[in-house]
Amino acid sequence: MVDRQSEGTGSPVMGERGRRRHGAARPGPGQGLARRLALAARVAAAAGVLLVAGSQGTIPAGAAGAPAPQASGGANTDFQFSAEPYAAPGSQQRSYLSYQLQPGHHLLDQIVVLNKSSAPESFLVYPEDATIIPGTGGFGFQSRAQMHNTAIGVWVTVGNTSLTIPPGKEVVVTFELAVPADAPPGDHVGAVVVEELHPPASQQSRVGINTVLRIAVPMYVHVVGPVHPALTIESITVAHRSPIVPYLQQAITAVRVELVNTGNDIIDPKTLTVSITGLIGGTIHSYTVHQTGAAQSKANPLPIQMLPGARLALTEVWGNIPPFDPLTAHAVATGTDPTTGLPVTTAASTLFWYFPWVLVLIVIALVVLFVLWRRRRRRARAEAQGPGPSAPSAVPSPSPATQGSGALRAEV
Repeated sequence: MVDRQSEGTGSPVMGERGRRRHGAARPGPGQGLARRLALAARVAAAAGVLLVAGSQGTIPAGAAGAPAPQASGGANTDFQFSAEPYAAPGSQQRSYLSYQLQPGHHLLDQIVVLNKSSAPESFLVYPEDATIIPGTGGFGFQSRAQMHNTAIGVWVTVGNTSLTIPPGKEVVVTFELAVPADAPPGDHVGAVVVEELHPPASQQSRVGINTVLRIAVPMYVHVVGPVHPALTIESITVAHRSPIVPYLQQAITAVRVELVNTGNDIIDPKTLTVSITGLIGGTIHSYTVHQTGAAQSKANPLPIQMLPGARLALTEVWGNIPPFDPLTAHAVATGTDPTTGLPVTTAASTLFWYFPWVLVLIVIALVVLFVLWRRRRRRARAEAQGPGPSAPSAVPSPSPATQGSGALRAEV
């Protein structure tokens, strides 16, 4: 199923009338809480609207090319209903559901569903875990047929899962959140999803595809216990294409970095710097991306939030890499733990050599051919000169003069 979700890499959220947190405040200094509230406000600026059509897999929130965000109950004419956390008369409207609970505790809360169409409408209400989108660092929601709940989708029980609402009326739906006694500590993200069962005829696709509209009311649950924020560069790999003639042809080098939230708390990534340095040339290339709060794109590849276990894969490609210089690829990532407001940093590097191997092999072949040619030339010269003069005898024969003198000495 294809979900139309909000821009940004947090979960799709709805409701723009307030920013009040529900439930107990998260532990940590006031600054950390303020940062989490500010972040949630940015995420809440996107719509909690899900458009389902067909039977495709998860569509990431904030994927490149996704439709522009629309607030639930806003100007989007596709949606004739809205869903948001319930606010008692006189209280400030919440933009999302957020709780801090001890393992084994439970609570009751409510959402309100409004039918804005001119005909009665039926809805299905159910809980769902957020799904980490591989490689993007963000998360979204599966279709109802493909979702696999292990946390919030299991912990939440909706009182009335099937609704039929008259035109212009609203219904308050009560649900219970029960955290198991053995629930792992840290952050868990999910949603209470309201799915339209029978859309009006005006919303039916002209090409015969049955369109199903869903709105996700996001839910953040922090289970009290030891918090271990950690952002890790799990791998950094280098691939390159060597030219035959360096400096005349361009060498292409690609550095791939995998950034993983290896802790149990949500991390807000801030920057990621990838660079290449040489032993001779110093810093050859360097590139830094910053989290701007906008939708993910090539210029802004960092998600707003990374859930525990989320993995982000980024590849940076450069040309004009000098040959014959020991090179090192570096990656440094920074983020913030919104629970405590403390910074989180990770770094990794890898050494690689770049050679124009084809040119090197050609040079080696020429050197080998030159050496063989020199040897053959020396051998040919030696054969052309022929054998040399015979060597003199080792013991020369005595001269006549010497023989005579010896005889005279004998006679005396």
